Amino acid sequence: MKVNPGIFRTYDIRGKYGEEISQEFATQLAHAFLVLYPHMKKIAVAHDPAPNSPLLAATLKEVFLQQGKEVIDLGLSPDPLYYFSLFFYGYDGGVMVSSSHVIEFSGFTLTVRKPGSPYVEDVVEEELEKIKELVGADAKTNIGESRGSVTALDPSKDYQEYVSSRIRFAAPLKIIVDCGNGAMGFLPERVFKALGCEVITLYGEFDGTYPNHIPDPYVEANLQDLKRAVLRERADVGFAYDADGDRVALIDNRGRVVSGDFCLLMLALQAIEKKKGPVVHDMRVSQAFLDEVRKQGVETYFAVSHHNAIIRKLREVNGVFGGEVTLHFLFPSDYYLCDDALFASLKLAEIMSDKKDFAAFVDTLPRYVASPELFIATPDDKKFLIINKLTLYLKEHGYDVVDVDGARIQFKNGWALARAANTSPFIKCRFEGKTKEDLFVIEKESLELFKKLGIPVEKKHYEELGLESTT
Repeated sequence: MKVNPGIFRTYDIRGKYGEEISQEFATQLAHAFLVLYPHMKKIAVAHDPAPNSPLLAATLKEVFLQQGKEVIDLGLSPDPLYYFSLFFYGYDGGVMVSSSHVIEFSGFTLTVRKPGSPYVEDVVEEELEKIKELVGADAKTNIGESRGSVTALDPSKDYQEYVSSRIRFAAPLKIIVDCGNGAMGFLPERVFKALGCEVITLYGEFDGTYPNHIPDPYVEANLQDLKRAVLRERADVGFAYDADGDRVALIDNRGRVVSGDFCLLMLALQAIEKKKGPVVHDMRVSQAFLDEVRKQGVETYFAVSHHNAIIRKLREVNGVFGGEVTLHFLFPSDYYLCDDALFASLKLAEIMSDKKDFAAFVDTLPRYVASPELFIATPDDKKFLIINKLTLYLKEHGYDVVDVDGARIQFKNGWALARAANTSPFIKCRFEGKTKEDLFVIEKESLELFKKLGIPVEKKHYEELGLESTT
């Protein structure tokens, strides 16, 4: 079948429903998955509340049944239950159908336990290229000798018992959770209540049209209802989850957003205190985070900005914690190696449960001055070429640059980063300085350099940073 190759991203498959994603595509994708991994016998299928996701999930299940597979139907489930099921019950593979928080899109994450491997892993990069080729070639598996079976499963009870056994609160908390009408539903409320907390849930009803706000907790505009509720209810903390439950934002008891850098630092120090070992992080992490973690005598490692890349690096270096400032967190010493936002919120709640005034504690954390992240629209077929050109220039001209994912320029009093987004047509830029004055100098110098090397910096980007353009 004819397929837009652009829907096969580095780590998943994502495209516009009705144009690039359809039932026909889902059928062919299921065949390709089985052709590449014929050993799979038990396959879990889950979906988010997006309007088109149940139909696409049903299409996948039908193909698996035709091939004689045992289908574990998780129904409408968030990532935490999906990945927990694969690890805990030992299934051979799975598919999560999710639009994330982008309503007009549909997507698929394919997961497999390869023969002889102790790990459950998402299908990424080279294997997704093979899947793409198989879909384009209309590859088919042979019809099974007998039709497979379907088992409907609700793993929430086992999940609750499992994660609760790994958490200890010094004192119960009053918590507000905002699930944004996404796949998390009332699961966080049930788990926190089982641990003795008082919980109020905002928008726990499933509704994939997201009528109240987009469930993307990295964007502060989506956190306003939660901030108000924390203050109104005099709660200890607020947690906001994204649509599929792999990211969580934190609101302190004064109704303030606690940045991803601070969450990373608190969780990393918590992990190191329990077991010393390497920490893995993305390219956008604050220098204050790096300085503080290195004070503990452990190694820190940059990784590509995606949770699958963080997971790979954690395995490579035998790390004890990993995460991204975009609110993905991983706990290899305490949990399965998947970014479970509910488990992350439990670990954050552990930290705050023995603080008299959590907000006051947050104010003691070391910090530099950081810019917001700039999203500079750049075509998918050009963004990586531009970043490669920039990186080569920086190295040739003696800059101190980290090029694990894009180019992070290390200045005397801060840094600047330009990287191509993995899943969208943007180059993303971020800047940090030890002081406001340092940040101003770094922003001005870096933007001029970026513009010179082909990044389409416009006047509006200067304005977003509170700068005046020289153009």
